[in-house]
Amino acid sequence: MQRLIARAAALRFAGFGFAGFSFTGLALGALLSGCGDAASPSGAAVVIDTLPNGAVRTISNAPTQPGQWQLALLHRVQPAEGDSGELLQPQDLALADDGTLLVSETGDAHVKVFDASGRFLRRIGRSGQGPGEFRVGFLAARGDTLLVQDPQAGRASTFRISDGAFLGSIPTTCCYWEPVGRDRRGRAVLPANHAPDDTASRSATAWIRLAFNGTDADTVFVWEGRARSDRVFWEVGDGQTMQMRMPVPYVPREVETVDRQGGWVTAWTGQYLLRATSTGDDTVALFGRPFAPAAVSASEKRRLVDVRVSAMAEDGDISEAMLRAGMTTEKIPDRRPAFEQFHSDGRGRTWIARLMPDTASHAEFDLFDADRRWVDVVRIPKSDWSRHDYSPIAWGLDRVAVVVEDADGRPSVLVYEIRQSAIRSSQ
Repeated sequence: MQRLIARAAALRFAGFGFAGFSFTGLALGALLSGCGDAASPSGAAVVIDTLPNGAVRTISNAPTQPGQWQLALLHRVQPAEGDSGELLQPQDLALADDGTLLVSETGDAHVKVFDASGRFLRRIGRSGQGPGEFRVGFLAARGDTLLVQDPQAGRASTFRISDGAFLGSIPTTCCYWEPVGRDRRGRAVLPANHAPDDTASRSATAWIRLAFNGTDADTVFVWEGRARSDRVFWEVGDGQTMQMRMPVPYVPREVETVDRQGGWVTAWTGQYLLRATSTGDDTVALFGRPFAPAAVSASEKRRLVDVRVSAMAEDGDISEAMLRAGMTTEKIPDRRPAFEQFHSDGRGRTWIARLMPDTASHAEFDLFDADRRWVDVVRIPKSDWSRHDYSPIAWGLDRVAVVVEDADGRPSVLVYEIRQSAIRSSQ
C-alpha cells in the first residue's frame, strides 16, 4: 500500500500541477486589502464587504460556532482476508447521497459497493479495455449512477449502482490520475489533458464537465495567477536522466477543488485567502482568516525527507542513495504555508486541512460554511485519519470516508458522520 500511494503521488505531481488565482478586472492590492495576518481592527468575528467587481469578501477573525462541529466515526470498512469484499489496493472512493460507499481497486480493477452501514453488497466492472471494463478507476456518483473515469483509456464508463449493470462509455481525457468532482448541477467534473490557445502570459488547468449520461459536455479553463516557474521540485536522477520529480514539502503552491456550490475554489497556500470562481476566469467570492506562519525546525525537515525516501525506496526502482541526493532538506522552507489542501463537501462547506507539525497527535480542519464563514476548528486523532494528503478520500452530503492502514499494513476505510451538536439555550 505504501508503495502504491508513494508512486501515485509521484505520478500525480509530475504533470501540470494545480491551478490557482486569476484576478480578472481587479488589482491584486485591492483584493488583498485588509486581508493580512493581523485581525481586523473592528474586532468583529466576521467582516464582509463587496469588492468593485461585485465579489463578496468574507474574512473571519474567529470561529462563529466553536466546539459545535465534529467528525464522528460511524464504522470501519475492512472485510476479513479472503472475503469477497476484502479491500486490497484502494485507488479512489465515492459516497452516494444515501451513504453508499464505492471503492475502486487497482490491479484487478473493479469497484466494490458497500451499503450505508458498511456491509459489502457487490462488485461493479472488471479489469480490461472492453465494454464495462477499465484499468484505472476514479469515481463519482449521482443518484443510482456511478461514473468511473479511466485516465489510462481516456474514457469514463457508467454503471447502475443498485445492480452493477453497465450503462455506457463516454470519451473523456487521458493522463490525469486525479479524483472526479461534482458540481451544483450534478455534472461530473474531471481534470483534462487540454491546453488553452493562449498560454503566453499565464497557464491554466483544463476541466471537462459532463452529465452522467454523456451529454452537455464542455471544457473549462481555470487560469493561474502565478507562473509555474515559481514552483520548487525535488528532481531525482543520475545526473543525466531524471527519474522522478516531486514538489518539495511546505513550498506554497496553487491548489483548487471543484466547488459543490458551482465552479471551483482555488488558493495559493502561502496566504490564507481562498477564491471562488464560477467560470475559471472570474472571482465571485473571497474568503479566509488571519494567518501567522509557523517555523519549521531542522529536525522536522529531516523527518520529512526520511519519510518520503523510505516510501519511495520500497518500490525498488530508485536507490535510496539517489533519492537522498535529490530530496534534500535545503529546499524545504523555514516557514509552513497557511494550509496544504482543502475539500468541498456535498453541502458546499469547505474543509481546509491545517498543516500541522509532523509530531502532532491529531489532524485539524478549519471548517467554513456555505456562506464562506469560518465556523469551527475540527480535530481528529492522527491515528484515525490518513497519513498522506494524496490518500483516497470522499466527502459526501453529511459523511466523509478516508483510506487508512492498520498495524499490519492492511487498508481499510473509515466512514465519519459530519455532525453539528445542538446549540444550547441560554435560559
